[in-house]
Parts: sequence; C-alpha cells; structure tokens
Amino acid sequence: MYDNSWFIDCHIHVSLNGINIKDWRRTLLEQNFKPISEILDQYKRRNVLIIRDGGDNQGATLAAREMAEQKGIIYKSPGWAIYKAGRYGGIIGRPVNDIRDFKDVFNELLKIKPDHLKVVLTGLVDFESYGEVGGISFSYEELYYIVQTAKEKELPVMVHVNSSEAVKMAVEAGVDTIEHGYFIEDEVLHMMAEREVIWVPTLAPLGNILEDEKLRHKYRNQLQNIERAYMRQLETVKRAYELGVKIAVGSDAGAVGVYHAQGFFDEVRHLKKCGIPEDQVLRMSSENGLKALNVGPSELKLLKKSIQQNNKEF
Repeated sequence: MYDNSWFIDCHIHVSLNGINIKDWRRTLLEQNFKPISEILDQYKRRNVLIIRDGGDNQGATLAAREMAEQKGIIYKSPGWAIYKAGRYGGIIGRPVNDIRDFKDVFNELLKIKPDHLKVVLTGLVDFESYGEVGGISFSYEELYYIVQTAKEKELPVMVHVNSSEAVKMAVEAGVDTIEHGYFIEDEVLHMMAEREVIWVPTLAPLGNILEDEKLRHKYRNQLQNIERAYMRQLETVKRAYELGVKIAVGSDAGAVGVYHAQGFFDEVRHLKKCGIPEDQVLRMSSENGLKALNVGPSELKLLKKSIQQNNKEF
C-alpha cells in the first residue's frame, strides 16, 4: 500500500537528539519527557506519522509511544534493546549474559507490551578503523533462540548489525529487519532478497557528517574512513536494489547530525544518491515500512482520521 499523505521512519531514537546527547539524556533521566512531546509535534508537522524506535534504557520510548497515541501518530517501541553484557548496547538496552539471562529479561519486557524485539548483534561502524564493527556479540545458537522466542510471541525482530558475517548470521536466524548493515557482501544480499528480509541501511548518520562543515571539522581525523564507509554503503544499497532486496527508510534520527523529523527526508536524499528514483524510494518506504513495523488495517484507519485532524491543526 502506497499513500503519499504520510511517511514512515523505520529507525529513530527519541532518547537521543542529534546535538547534545549527554544533556538530552540527563533531562530524560530526570523523567522530564516534555521535550519528547515537542519532538513528536515536529514529526507530525512533517507528516512523518509512522515511527519505529530502536529502544532505550530510560523509559523514553515508552513515554513517546503513549504520547504519540494521543497525537494520532503510530509509534512502535521495543521498550529496550537486548545486548550482550560487556559489549555495545548500554545506551539503548539491557544486558544479558546468556540464554538464562535472556529469558528473565524477555519475560520482564513482555510486561510492557513491546511492539517488536530489538537485538544488538555487533558494535558500531568504527570511524577510527575502516571495516571494524566491534565483533559479533551472540553465538548463532543464542541468536536463533532469541529470535524464535520472539516469534513465538508474534514479535518482529529488528537487529542492529554490521559486517557481512554478522548479517548472514542474522538472516539465517530468521530476523525480520537488518538495521545499518554496513559492509555486506553480494552473497548475503542474495540471501536477503530470497528470504525477503527488509534492510534499513541508515545512510544519514555518515552522510550528514560529510555534508556538515562543523561535523566535518569535529571528525576531521576520521573523515577518510567515514567517507569510505559511506560510499561503500551507497554502492551496496544500489546493488541491493538491483537484486530486489526490500529496502525501507530509517534515518537513525537522534544520532549525531541526524535531527528528528528532518532525518527522514535526509535519508530519502541519501537513498536517491544510490540511483533510486525518489518516487521509488517513497514507495519502498511505505510498502516495506508497513511490513517492517507490522502496521495493520485498523491502525491505518485511525491514521487517516489523524491526518484529517492534522490538516486542521497545521
């Protein structure tokens, strides 16, 4: 289903603001969620009315989901992400050491009725060392168990993952969406296409740094690696599009230089650099985004009412 009266951002972090992240998180830590309401208003003004959050460990995404409902926005939250103790993920999730730990954390998670499960499988793209992503946090057996447990509860699984090896593991484990997915090889793109796994390539975090003079200066010592990783991602997305991989638009809004609401349009612009026409980017955003977020007919019906009200307000 394609409807150009609303947009979907499949990957944001309301617990981050793209500017002064430490100050922002300090505000949220004090349970001051008023700024979140203002962010949601920004999304509403830009008609980004369907949103999926990647989780946090301060309750911000749950507060956002509740506020969004009052504003007529569809907001999907995992509550918090699951990550391996001692590895990357503390800013967005809760740690687990093993399957036993996961069972306890997952049972607690179910109490807040998550819309999906977020799993952190690798680290970030390392700006200091090209191609490094912090290694793989879970074994295949652990990941498979986590994914299948979520599916038993009919929860879609989104996975933060970089490197071809880790993405292949995620695809084989049965995840629904690949988030970021830097440094994917052709073999794995073919797997993604065959299994209809949705890819959210998040070009904006690197692309926006390259386009902003202040950020270029801030990251001047890492700029070569950032540009190299970004250009490779553009080529990989282009190849994925040619192979028929299902691509959705997710900006990673909240990351440095990626601002809420504007991030969606930045991501569209970066995807166009991959040679994908804008109308196709928006169509993929809608069709694949609805599938990735598991948005149902009843939710879309309510959204149409929200759009009518939105037009009156703004």
